[in-house]
Parts: sequence; structure tokens; C-alpha cells
Amino acid sequence: MQKIELTVHEFMSIMGTLSEAQKDTTQNNDTIYKEWFTQWKGLDERLEKLEMMEKANMLFDGKVSINAISEPHFLQLIAAVKDQISFHKNLIDENDEDADPEDLEMWVKRLAQLNNVHSSTEWSNQN
Repeated sequence: MQKIELTVHEFMSIMGTLSEAQKDTTQNNDTIYKEWFTQWKGLDERLEKLEMMEKANMLFDGKVSINAISEPHFLQLIAAVKDQISFHKNLIDENDEDADPEDLEMWVKRLAQLNNVHSSTEWSNQN
């Protein structure tokens, strides 16, 4: 098992996207969405109670630790980050008003970090 740390913004973005995908397909029960659902909902409730500036600070300065992640879940996390990259590239390509190259850069950096962790970690006895 590997420990992963994400910003609150990254965690909430990933879970929000996975939540939308859940509505479109039936997935197996061994997903990061199911595993992290309770943590996501609790964090969402906390964020909703905050004032705008406190919320912004928590989103970008706060961290979410995933204390133990299996390789299958780690690969799902990598796929979710790749989806975020595609989403942000599409926004930029379409000159969408919400397009932000800094968001894209953040996700690209996160993917590189995750790929480095994955390639340097021994997963063989952790399933």
C-alpha cells in the first residue's frame, strides 16, 4: 500500500468527475469512488460551511491524505488525473471562458508525480 497526498481541490475535482461518471455507467464495487465516497461527502459538507476566502484557502492549501492505496486504486487515480488533463486541454482548445492553462499545468505535474511514484514503488505483495 502507498500513501498519497492530494490537494483538497484535486480530491474534490476527481471525486466530482467520478460522481458524474457513476451516473452514466455501472462500475464494479472496487473503485476509488466507492472507497473515498464518505471522505468526499464529509469534506464537501465542511467546505459548504466556510466563507468564500476560507473555502478557497482550504481548496488550494488543504491536503487530503489517502493513507493506503492499492495498485488497482492507484491506477484508477492515474486514469482520473488523465481525464482531468483531457478535460482542461479541451477547454483550452475550445477557448472556453473557464479554460486556465495553470489548471492544466497542475494536473500534468500531478500525473508526472504519480507516474514517478508508480514506477518507483514495489506493488507486488500489496494487493
